[in-house]
Amino acid sequence: MRLSALVGLLSAAAILWSAGSPAAEEGLTKRDARGPVTVIVTLTAPPEVGTPVKAKVVLDTHSVPLDSIKLEEAVVLRADGADLAPTAVEEAAGGGHHRSAVLIFPPPARAGELVIVVKNVGGVAERSFAWVLPAR
Repeated sequence: MRLSALVGLLSAAAILWSAGSPAAEEGLTKRDARGPVTVIVTLTAPPEVGTPVKAKVVLDTHSVPLDSIKLEEAVVLRADGADLAPTAVEEAAGGGHHRSAVLIFPPPARAGELVIVVKNVGGVAERSFAWVLPAR
């Protein structure tokens, strides 16, 4: 009886913990581990037409220095065949082998695919992270 109660309690705790994690928030987090640098992009909220896109970008490695990478130049929002630079950078942190920042991009004008591209990081020319932008 006690064992089943403990198992139930642990199961409930695991469900509550995963529900609050970025990966559980409807696929807002995408990851690319090609090359020596892992890149993780997490939208801070589900994308909406007419709302600026905020994305946390994390670079992580144990083999190459990342200090020379300017996230505001390496990360773009690809829309209608054009690459749009971020309009602002917030929460920039880290150095050496671990870097992160929240990048803010212009609001998408219409529904469709939302693509954030990270260029020339860790010897990989482009890493694309895509989400579906629903119609209002």
